[in-house]
Amino acid sequence: MAHDAYGAKVVISRRSIVLGALLALPVLIYVGLGTYSLWTTGLLTRFWWLLPSCWVLTWVLSKIWRPRRLSSQTQQHDVPIPSHWTARDRAAAQIIRDHQRRIDGFTPEQLIEWQFYQAEAESLAVDLARHYHPNTTDPYSALTVPEVLAAVRLVVDDMEQWLLRTVPGSRLLTIKQWKMLRSAPKWYQRVRDTAWVASILINPVSLARYMSSKLTLDPVSNELQTELLAAIYLRFMRQMGFYLIEMNSGRLRGGADAYRRAFQTEPTLSTVGPVKGTVEIAAQPVTVALVGQVSSGKSSLINALTGTNQAAVDILPETRSVERYQVAVGDPPVTVTLLDTPGFGEAGASTEQMQQIRTALQESNAVLVVMDAHSPARESDLNTIRELEVWYAAHPRLKQPPMLGVLTHVDLLRPTFEWSPPYNWREPTAPKEQSIHDAVDYVRGVFVESLAGLVPVCAGGRGELAWGTHEELIPALTAILSDAQAVALLRAFEKELDRDKFKILLTQIRRTGSELLRFWLEERHPSARRDSQTDHGPDPQNRPLSS
Repeated sequence: MAHDAYGAKVVISRRSIVLGALLALPVLIYVGLGTYSLWTTGLLTRFWWLLPSCWVLTWVLSKIWRPRRLSSQTQQHDVPIPSHWTARDRAAAQIIRDHQRRIDGFTPEQLIEWQFYQAEAESLAVDLARHYHPNTTDPYSALTVPEVLAAVRLVVDDMEQWLLRTVPGSRLLTIKQWKMLRSAPKWYQRVRDTAWVASILINPVSLARYMSSKLTLDPVSNELQTELLAAIYLRFMRQMGFYLIEMNSGRLRGGADAYRRAFQTEPTLSTVGPVKGTVEIAAQPVTVALVGQVSSGKSSLINALTGTNQAAVDILPETRSVERYQVAVGDPPVTVTLLDTPGFGEAGASTEQMQQIRTALQESNAVLVVMDAHSPARESDLNTIRELEVWYAAHPRLKQPPMLGVLTHVDLLRPTFEWSPPYNWREPTAPKEQSIHDAVDYVRGVFVESLAGLVPVCAGGRGELAWGTHEELIPALTAILSDAQAVALLRAFEKELDRDKFKILLTQIRRTGSELLRFWLEERHPSARRDSQTDHGPDPQNRPLSS
C-alpha cells in the first residue's frame, strides 16, 4: 500500500495504479509529441497501433491480475483499536467490520447517492446502539444532544481531512461532478463514441482501434471506478463507526473539543498522525495494586521493586490495611504507586479485607496477583480476580486494568537446595528450570485468559541471590504500562466529565437568563439595542428596530 507525503494510505490499490498508468500512457505520449505534429508529419498513421496495443495489454493484465473482492479491502480501512477502549468497545468494532463486508453487494449507482450513505449510517447506528443498550426498546433515548452533535462533527472533520489529503483531485471536486460519477461510463462513452465516429470518417483504420477500445477499455475503467467508490464507502463506515462507539460509550458527552484534548494525543483515526498539543488529563500517574494470600511475598516484592525495606515482612499477615509505595518504571521512567493490600487466607478474605481489596482494585490501573509458587491453593486468588471482573462488568464505561501474575518463592521449588540463577525456565534443560516452567504452566492453566502475563521471581530471603524482579517482573510490568496508562486516562476523563456538573448547570442557567434579559431589553428599548450594535458591530441586514 502506497503512502502520500503526509504518510497517509493511498486509497487506490497497486493493481489499479498499474492498470490506470497503462491506460494513460498512450495519452501522455500523444500529448508529449503533439497532436498537431503527428497529424502534419504523418506519424499518426505510423503509430496507429500504440493505443490498441496498450489497451489490449491492459485488458490481458486485468484478466491475469485479478482484483480482490471489495470486501477484502476492509483490512485497509479497518477500525483502529485505541488503548483506552474497553472489552465492550472492542466487541462493537466487529459490528463495523460486518457492515463493511457488505460492500460486495453494492453497485456504483448506490455508492454515489447521499441517501444511501445516510441509510447505511442509520443502520450502523442502530446496530451499535443495540449492542450498548440491549435491554431497551429505544436505544437512542439515553443519548444526549451534545453527544450526537460531537459525533457528527468529528466524523465530518475526519472525512474532510482524509478526502483532501488522499483522494486525487478532491480539492476541485464539485457536487455536480460527484453526482456525475454515477453515470461516468455513460457520458464518457458518448463523448468517446462521437470522437471515434469522426476519427473513422477521416481514417478508416481507426475502426480497429475503436473495436479494441470497446472490448478492453470499458471493463477496466468500470473496475477502477467501482474501486474508488468502494474505498470512500469503507472509510466513511470506519469513521462513522469509530465515533458512534465513542458516543455510545459516553466519552462524547463533554463535547468534541474535550474528547480531542483527552484522547487524540494518541493516533486514532487520523491518517496524518496524532493531534499535537499538551493535554494535562493524559498525564495521569499509574497505580498498581498487589493482591495475594498471606505470606505470598507481596511485601518482599515491594521491597525488591523499591530497593528499600519499607514494607514489613513476616510470616504473619503484616499488611492489615492498604499501604502505598512509589517506584519508577520504564524508559522514560513513569512513577508507579504500589498499593499493598491485606493478605488473605486460603479460605478467602474476610468482609473487611475484601472491602479494602475491592477499593484498592477499583482505584488501580494494573494489578499484580502475587502467588506462592510451591502452594497449589488458587481458589481464593481466583475469587479475588472474579470480584474485580464482576465489578468492571457492571461498569462497562471503564476499562478493566491488566492483571499480571507473579509467582514468588521459586527458590523453594524442587530441587529445593539448588539455587543458582539465572534460569531459562521458558526452555528448561535443568531440573530447577523444569520445576519453574511447570509451576508457571499450571497457574496459567488455572487462570486461563485472566492474566496478561505470568513471571517467576525470588524476591527475598536470598540476599544477593534474589532473582526475577529486574530480569522478569520489571520488563513484564513495562509491557503492560501503556494499557495501565490507558486505564488511568479513561478513569481521569470520566471524573473530569462528571466534575462540577451542577456548577456548570448553574452557569448555563445564568447565561441563558442574561441572554434572555438582554434580548428583552433590546426589543423593548431601541437605545439598548443601538448600544449593543455599537459594541458588537452594526446589524448586518440593517433591519429597522421594532418598538
